[in-house]
Amino acid sequence: MIEKYFVLGARFKWTCPGADPGKTKDGSIIPNPPRAPSTMVYDGLDGELYDLSAPHVSTVGLSMRMSIPYSWLVYAHGHTTKLSTGGDVLTGPMSGCLITVWTDQRRYVGHVGTVESSVAVNKKVKAAFAAAMPQNTIGFNPANEWGFDEIGAKLAKFKKRPTFSILALVTSANQFYSILMLRLQGSQNEWCVGGIKKATAMNHQALKLALTP
Repeated sequence: MIEKYFVLGARFKWTCPGADPGKTKDGSIIPNPPRAPSTMVYDGLDGELYDLSAPHVSTVGLSMRMSIPYSWLVYAHGHTTKLSTGGDVLTGPMSGCLITVWTDQRRYVGHVGTVESSVAVNKKVKAAFAAAMPQNTIGFNPANEWGFDEIGAKLAKFKKRPTFSILALVTSANQFYSILMLRLQGSQNEWCVGGIKKATAMNHQALKLALTP
């Protein structure tokens, strides 16, 4: 499980895979769209955020230029994407979509691809997934774990203010984490961990409520 590697202030060289614009935006559940592998490589510690009194990152197994193993679940506008895997899954960027996991002969991780600017599309996506999800489905809303004031305080620690994205992590043990990633100014592929939070899973009933207008 890779959550231990997202230490506050750890830097990674990584290109975040882009979202899929969605072919029909009809709310349908689709297999994970193909994406070229994007390696996440540990690149040291950021002195503006890392707590120097904390245990060294080697205690969690991080070493320079090591690759972090994960599978990427694509965010597709107007669709729920699903990925069958027994391993750790990252997805994002998150601004309000639900991330789910269920078992239907195989284990699946899903990204309910709502679009902030389209109420009609969101209704289709939510209704389709609410109708199809098995009783054993659990999930969470990664964006809810971070407040704007909290994010702003992290950004303010940098002399050159970074931008931010929120990622969702579903571990192989079906634990949920929300990760605040800060992209350093002037770089397209240098990121710094702003924090990681373990989230409480919503059960099937709670997900139904969250998916119902």
